[in-house]
Amino acid sequence: MNRFGVNGSAAGAEELSAALLAMEDRVTVNATAGYAAAVDLERRAEALGDQTLLMRARLLWTDMLRRTGDLPGAARHIKGIHAWARKHGDRQLQARTHLVQTDIERLSGNGAKALQHAQSAVELLDETATVHMRVWHRLRLADVLAANGDMDAARLRYRQTEELAWELHQWERLTIVLNNWAYGEYQAGDFPRAWEVAQRMQEHAVARGYHLEPSALETIGAIQIANGQYIQAEQTMQVCIARYKGSGPNEADEMAEYLLTLARAQRGLGATDRALANLTAAQTLCTERGLRKILSRVQQERAELHAAQGEHTEASVPEESLSFPQRKPVRFVLRSLLRTHRARQGGRAAR
Repeated sequence: MNRFGVNGSAAGAEELSAALLAMEDRVTVNATAGYAAAVDLERRAEALGDQTLLMRARLLWTDMLRRTGDLPGAARHIKGIHAWARKHGDRQLQARTHLVQTDIERLSGNGAKALQHAQSAVELLDETATVHMRVWHRLRLADVLAANGDMDAARLRYRQTEELAWELHQWERLTIVLNNWAYGEYQAGDFPRAWEVAQRMQEHAVARGYHLEPSALETIGAIQIANGQYIQAEQTMQVCIARYKGSGPNEADEMAEYLLTLARAQRGLGATDRALANLTAAQTLCTERGLRKILSRVQQERAELHAAQGEHTEASVPEESLSFPQRKPVRFVLRSLLRTHRARQGGRAAR
């Protein structure tokens, strides 16, 4: 029995490790619920006195902070977890921490740092890497390459990751690979290739009986806008947002992206009032969550909307000039969970 009165048996550790792996190797749909689950796993790991399990659980809830929009909080916690993983030579945990850091830097608008972390996350893959990690880490590297404008390198990575997903029979992850690839081609301005990859994604989803997630619908909507199909794009984005609201928060930047894409479709239709309302909502989310890169695009779209109405405004706002107030918590339930968790940690320190 340890000081918590818990039997720290191998069976208990194995059971907790399996529970952690179940969260590590899947995309948790509701990040707020995921945070609560990860905090509970951390409590169990501390009761067992197992530092490796404790750090794995801590990384999980740190990533949930990132996904709900608390980028500063996630950045603070990730440093200690990464330092521990390096000190103890835990390559798998190091790879996972680099991947979380990739998304923290990406959302903060630091493309170069995001690429460094994404490359490290792939380089650290070894025989201990799970099937999920082998696909997911390579996909995130392709995504960052695409976001940084190196589509030739990204395309090669996407193709390799698609082949790996087929080889490993990772059908759900293959849908995500094709979605991200299509969006990367869209951002690069290659609309015919983007639509070709998006069609392959839709065909794969139908063949496997998969329900397209909001992110996939947003990709389709963006390509429809590029092809001038504004009515279809608005309808696609309305379904996208409805599904997102029904599934709960996933990634910190998703809703802002969806609102921005919807507003672009509405501008194409000439529905300026609806477009402006959605841009205002997107700007509020960006400001609350510190999403500098997306906020710059929202401001650009707002300027184009005003220009379409014959009003002259600044065409863009430099990212460096944007200042953010203290971040407001995304949801009341997350505030409550954070307070409880921090109070518990404070009590342990006092003891």
